[in-house]
Amino acid sequence: MISIDEAIEQIKNHIPRPTTRVIPINDALGCYLAGDITAPEPSPRYTSSAMDGFGIVYDTTMLTEQPICLKIIGESAAGKSFAGLVQPGEAVRINTGAVIPAGVDTVIRVEDTSEENGNVLINVIPKQGQDIRHAGEEFDQGSLLLAKNTKLSATHLALLSAVGIGEVAVYDPCKVSVLVTGSELVSCGDEIAPDQIRDSNMIMIAAAIREAGGEVVETIRVEDDAAATEKVIDEAKGDLIICTGGISVGPHDHVKGAATAVGFKEIFWQIKQKPGKPLFFAERGKQLLFGLPGNPVSAFMCFIHYVKPLIGAINGFPFGWPILSARVESAIENRGKRPTMIRVQLKWKEGTGYSIISAEKQGSHMLTSVTGSNGYIILAPGEHVRAETRCEVHCYDSKREIFPLPFSG
Repeated sequence: MISIDEAIEQIKNHIPRPTTRVIPINDALGCYLAGDITAPEPSPRYTSSAMDGFGIVYDTTMLTEQPICLKIIGESAAGKSFAGLVQPGEAVRINTGAVIPAGVDTVIRVEDTSEENGNVLINVIPKQGQDIRHAGEEFDQGSLLLAKNTKLSATHLALLSAVGIGEVAVYDPCKVSVLVTGSELVSCGDEIAPDQIRDSNMIMIAAAIREAGGEVVETIRVEDDAAATEKVIDEAKGDLIICTGGISVGPHDHVKGAATAVGFKEIFWQIKQKPGKPLFFAERGKQLLFGLPGNPVSAFMCFIHYVKPLIGAINGFPFGWPILSARVESAIENRGKRPTMIRVQLKWKEGTGYSIISAEKQGSHMLTSVTGSNGYIILAPGEHVRAETRCEVHCYDSKREIFPLPFSG
């Protein structure tokens, strides 16, 4: 049996080297950038009008002359700019987004004007330079647009398209097979016998993989049978295989033996921790396997602390967790004999920052202990955290409403 820190070091030593590929931006939603992207051109690309109206040459006499009457000499439309030079006393009709013609330094909004006999009458005293978008005012050529490891969203793809970037280099996602063991398990919605339970691990682990940036390539449920377990492990397609259940020492626990039988080499088995003591980690060539406990909370906590950082590392992130410091509202103690991941509810209070309280129920079979919490603290046996002191909190997710969390590894 090894410590939590020893397990982390073993996993770090077996992180696969990230690989990348170049793909069209139409296929890049949800992918992680493999490098920084800089602007190949400024934005806006050219100086343009911010409003529909008239482009003019500003003159200080406009401050006293009312109404101002200017001759309309042409139009600058979006995609069809005015090619001439605008002189004082002249105006060019202009559309939003159209190129500002030579000579024009001010745009008068159409609602502040009227037209008469080929002239435009300006009814509101203008301010020099108003309603003009200057080339490069958003960003210059060479500016950093998106940083490495950015998870590409719809707005990111729009930005890339707007500057003419049609392809991006992204990390290949970690491809994961999910294998759930247990003869007692039935799918949600299926008829259930008195001695069966509904399978929550399949949907939970698959969803957690996607949240972490991995790609689920298959989900398989297998009964507690040694031969069947060997077959599904041996034929699993993923670069990473995640099994739940079947890794303890009972007569129906076959994952560890089956993995060894089909060529996986044990890296470690059993960690001094609660929940999740029987965690199993093995490798076969470039394929890695985690055997998570069958209890849903144990499976989730092992995934969050060990598997999720590995998937993140394959996406180019440092191996680690989102961690912050929080005030302890009520004393928390580990009365057990192993280091314990105590689930906590993290709250933000204006003026005092983050605080935590221990989740009411901590049983490894009680999913409400994770749905009713959003982080955890790790306490050594006998460790006691007093009220009003501060401690480090590992967060399930790095998305916080108040501000981004620091990342620690």
